[in-house]
Amino acid sequence: MKLLNMTVVTRFAPSPTGYLHIWSLRTVLYNYLYAKKNNGKFMLRIEDTDRTRLVEWSVENMIQVLASVWLIPDEGPNNPGDKGPYYQSERLEIYRKYIDELIKNDKAYYCFCSSERLSELREEQTSLGLPTKYDKNCRFMSEDEIQAKLDAGVSYTVRLKVPEGKKVRFEDTVKWKIEVDTKDIDEQVLLKSDGFPTYHLANVVDDYLMWVTHVIRGDEWTPSAPKHVLLYEAFGWTPPTFSHIPLLLATGGKKLSKRTGDVSVEIYLEKWYLVESIINYISLLGWNPKTTEEFFSMSELIERFNLDHVNKSGAIFDVERLNFFNAHYLKNSDINDLYNKLLTYLKRYDEEFFNTLQKFPEEYNKNILNELKSRIKKFDELKGLTTFFYTDAKLAELDVFINPKMKLESIDDVIASLELVEDVLTKNDELTSVNEIKDVFVDAIKDAGMKNGQVLWPARVALSGEEFSPGTLELIYLLGKEKSLERINNVLENLK
Repeated sequence: MKLLNMTVVTRFAPSPTGYLHIWSLRTVLYNYLYAKKNNGKFMLRIEDTDRTRLVEWSVENMIQVLASVWLIPDEGPNNPGDKGPYYQSERLEIYRKYIDELIKNDKAYYCFCSSERLSELREEQTSLGLPTKYDKNCRFMSEDEIQAKLDAGVSYTVRLKVPEGKKVRFEDTVKWKIEVDTKDIDEQVLLKSDGFPTYHLANVVDDYLMWVTHVIRGDEWTPSAPKHVLLYEAFGWTPPTFSHIPLLLATGGKKLSKRTGDVSVEIYLEKWYLVESIINYISLLGWNPKTTEEFFSMSELIERFNLDHVNKSGAIFDVERLNFFNAHYLKNSDINDLYNKLLTYLKRYDEEFFNTLQKFPEEYNKNILNELKSRIKKFDELKGLTTFFYTDAKLAELDVFINPKMKLESIDDVIASLELVEDVLTKNDELTSVNEIKDVFVDAIKDAGMKNGQVLWPARVALSGEEFSPGTLELIYLLGKEKSLERINNVLENLK
């Protein structure tokens, strides 16, 4: 259902700590789909306030990957609008203003506890089996005590003053109604001693100032949501609509992580998965389209996406399922479109193979791709299956030619079969399709009183130099008469 009388604004607000991960890609996708479904705006914001974990190249890589998978923000660092800056490290004065407002209105307080005291407190609570929470040691200091410490230059943080004896209630489109007692909410640090805000303050202030209407993020942020609701109430602001989407799990049910498999989106692009398959598969990990259909274009996903149909339980990321989707898109792609995508991938990830293809006619390359696209699950399998198309075929070992099941008991049997192939190729000039080649060879084999496998098996090995390859008829069609004859003759010479 589309929303009326409100401009929907969603955002993706990552910390630049490395590569974009699969679970983050799903978060981006859901934010993007929901914004586009409701004619809204999707924004990118960089939460770089944790300077100890900052990775310099991360933002550039993230933006590049998002563009590669067609999820381009409407507003962000690379295409600024009127809601910037988009790096939180450039918004420190803004956060300071709102921290001062919270302190003035008795919604937050200075905390002068040292890191040593806090460590001791955590250790004591852990040893007693208690939740590790701040003990409110600085909450009830007098104004004179606070001022004296400020004048003395004592290092401090600023903490949220959690109301006592209250229930925090809010609705989540995925989890429905959530209620938490304030006695279970920690008095979270909002401003660190280095002057940088924590995630809790910065994301609330930024979402408000950037007019974010829907916060769609991972389930791991659900425990933080009550703190954020309290902050909205402290400022007198209306909270956005929350949607905490389920975790992605590895096969076996463990949380998806670097330990359970490849998690970087970049890795799947490097392995030459098509963007269509990545987006299609990722969209279904937690969202139920309420249909038996599995394959959706981006426009169809935008039309059908509904936050009400996001599941509560975790979804398993299965590479075999991704392979299934990718094989479908490869098999059903228009060859011209697919070839252009192949060249784009090669330019970025395999310049050597790209340069090899450029030495051959485009039609030749497309014919090979068209023949093999139904045999591969992803592009990176193509190179290994096409070596004999772009280099001279190696001479296979004799025992590969010998095949008793095909009535090939000796080298003389192999030679006789290959001589028949040589004769057929020599006598037929127009071999313009696989079906035409098939008709010619079936008749010739029958006339010679031989079996199809008896002739086509050694020809296949001779043409490719491999035990496993496309069929003989397809190889002849792709290589052409001249190159096929050359390879057959070369093998015959060596066998004789």
